[in-house]
Amino acid sequence: MIILLEKIGIYCFKVKKGQEFNAAEIIANRADIINLDVKAVLVTEIQGYLFIEGNIQHITQAVESAHYVGKQLGKVPVSELEGQLIPTPVIEGLKKGDIVEIVDGPFKSSQAKISSIYQAREEITVDLLTSSVTIPIVLHADSVKLIQSSEEEEDEGEYAF
Repeated sequence: MIILLEKIGIYCFKVKKGQEFNAAEIIANRADIINLDVKAVLVTEIQGYLFIEGNIQHITQAVESAHYVGKQLGKVPVSELEGQLIPTPVIEGLKKGDIVEIVDGPFKSSQAKISSIYQAREEITVDLLTSSVTIPIVLHADSVKLIQSSEEEEDEGEYAF
């Protein structure tokens, strides 16, 4: 009887927090120089972890002398990483009434309230909170950062005395 072990897959490694990109670069460079079978090194929003795709024996060689990398935590199915691999548009997380901070352009660092959303163009119209006169400003959704969701604002109002 022959048992075939699957040695190619995505493996998770513990990494020092904040050093994920440095560790990934070291591993990718080492794999390239030694010509190891490492398909991809994935840094996600999950701090302290690194995902590496390839042959486990080659991955182990690439990782063994890399700084900041700890122990191997195991094989990870692709289905668990789909949320990290498929980017979601910024505009999907925004709603009318949300409070945002403008992070780009002449109104940078100003806070504003979303008055309308144009999904197709990924644009939003905001009203500045610091202005005494309401001036609608049309911005790309990437130009703002969500500060307070309109749902949170409604919840606060329900419990106010």
